[in-house]
Amino acid sequence: MTIRRVILLFSALVGINISLCAGQEIVRSKVVLSIDGRNFYIHTVEDGQSVGNIATAYSLDEGEVRQENDLTQNDTLTVGRVLRVPCYERISRLSPKRGDSRFARINTHEGASLFEVAKSNAISLDTLIVDNPGVDLTDISGRTTINIRKSAIRTTQLPDIEMASRRYAEILGALSKQYDYFVVESGGTLYSMAAAHDIGVDEMLNSNGNPQMIYAGMILKAPRKQVVIPMEYIVPAEDVALAVVDSLSGNNVALAAFEDDVLTVSLVLPMTTKGRVRANFVEFYQGALLAAEDLKAEGKSINLQLYDIAHNPQQISDLLASDDAFGKETDLFIGPVYEDDVAALAGIDRPVVLPLTSRLDSISGRNLYRLVPTDSARINKLSGLIAPTTNVIMVHTASTDKAMENEMLRLLGDHPYGKVIFNEEFVVDSLNSRPIEELMVEEDNLFMVLADNEIDTDRSLAIISSIMNSRQPKYGTRRVPVRVIGRGDLAKYKNMDRNLLFKLDVSYLVTYHADRGNGRIREFDRRFIESFGRQPSMFAYRAYDAVRLFGGAMFEGGDLTAALNGSVTPLLQVPYSFTEENGTMVNDAWPLVNYRPSYSIEVK
Repeated sequence: MTIRRVILLFSALVGINISLCAGQEIVRSKVVLSIDGRNFYIHTVEDGQSVGNIATAYSLDEGEVRQENDLTQNDTLTVGRVLRVPCYERISRLSPKRGDSRFARINTHEGASLFEVAKSNAISLDTLIVDNPGVDLTDISGRTTINIRKSAIRTTQLPDIEMASRRYAEILGALSKQYDYFVVESGGTLYSMAAAHDIGVDEMLNSNGNPQMIYAGMILKAPRKQVVIPMEYIVPAEDVALAVVDSLSGNNVALAAFEDDVLTVSLVLPMTTKGRVRANFVEFYQGALLAAEDLKAEGKSINLQLYDIAHNPQQISDLLASDDAFGKETDLFIGPVYEDDVAALAGIDRPVVLPLTSRLDSISGRNLYRLVPTDSARINKLSGLIAPTTNVIMVHTASTDKAMENEMLRLLGDHPYGKVIFNEEFVVDSLNSRPIEELMVEEDNLFMVLADNEIDTDRSLAIISSIMNSRQPKYGTRRVPVRVIGRGDLAKYKNMDRNLLFKLDVSYLVTYHADRGNGRIREFDRRFIESFGRQPSMFAYRAYDAVRLFGGAMFEGGDLTAALNGSVTPLLQVPYSFTEENGTMVNDAWPLVNYRPSYSIEVK
């Protein structure tokens, strides 16, 4: 697909801040990576954290953190966002001390990569990164030695290493201001990858420390080309339509009828901050373009308009009042993404898709379709894990997640359960609970691990695994009947033994999931790289699904919600199911991720 014209509609910026809850302590990240030649802590935003409190936790000025992440004083922080926080500590102070018997050390060679080390030692990429702060994931030849944690050798399967590699490529791609990061796909060559990023093979090699071998799954980077975007504030609707239709491949396609023979979709996104383009939302728009291309290939005509409202609610109201292309001719709105921007579109007579909004505390409207699932649907999803004969054991720690505990109690209702409480020294509190060994039964033990941090979660799973091992001789070749429910944050933990997730049949809920091993997603990735020269992120996946699903349903006519829930449109992420909740149409389909003992991952 050739992209001939991209027109962005620009406006002003307004935002909100989130305050830190009283008493909540921010713990410094253990992950320090080299990005653009400098060292940064990689900090994932949690609920209640603000830029100011994050800066304080790292002994930095708030303005420096904002500048590094292109955040204005009015920008909000969303839970799960990854920030680059400057690291000024000496790497030698953060690294394991020389002579520490827990670590082996290997000498690096020219062109070596951390993926190669992880693969050859069957060790977690997350563990290697924590034990080698300041590492450049695309080139470790500048380091004298790499620390290898002996206890972690031969504990990680290659698919899990590749999964972690993709995750870090996404993180680095979002945080770097100079490079695009991507994962080498099976069958990829230096020539094809260099061509996809519009650079020469020599430049590709030099950017990655002149690797001697290229492995499927390893991370590479390519210098980022500057994107030049015409900054025209308002463009007539017919010109926007021409810009988008001209960008789609294929000619002489018969167009299906939809009122004026065209479905007009307006993307309402915060594309810029202080005039600087935000890469995540550029990817969102690019994912929408590919969805529009697929709809056109099916004979459906779509006019895709892009409006940059830069987080300014008043700009939406002004556009509704003054611009017919936006206010009167739009059939389907996709966006905004911030709660305070939504109010202006609530209650209008056309559907509004909220692709990323996770909270709607004071706004409702039956025309609003929220894609992020709500907490109220979680219990229904988890209820299928508990049978009348299931023996439930709650595992508490000194840092128990109270919200999860209350949710599990609502899930259980009158179902009996046992309780294990570990104190701060991780010793069982025998006065208020019983040891795990005494609570387990012969069949179907379901543990609910309530720890709210990585260390206590890892400890809890390790203890359950140890008890499981001690009981294995009794069961012979039959597997000890153990399952675990954990927090959704399990997917984000970087330094725990992920083999335990498979061994203990761990399940948890997430707000979205895309299996990059799926053939449909691999094909989308190929098209995206071919069209735009970079690996797509979850922003591109979500945009594709939103345009593909809602655009297709709009052409069917009739009851939109029924068309959406009955849709068989092939999506990149998990399917959606919409019900009315508090006056708004919300997605109640939580993906349930299950790590199976066969070292496969199921998503229901």
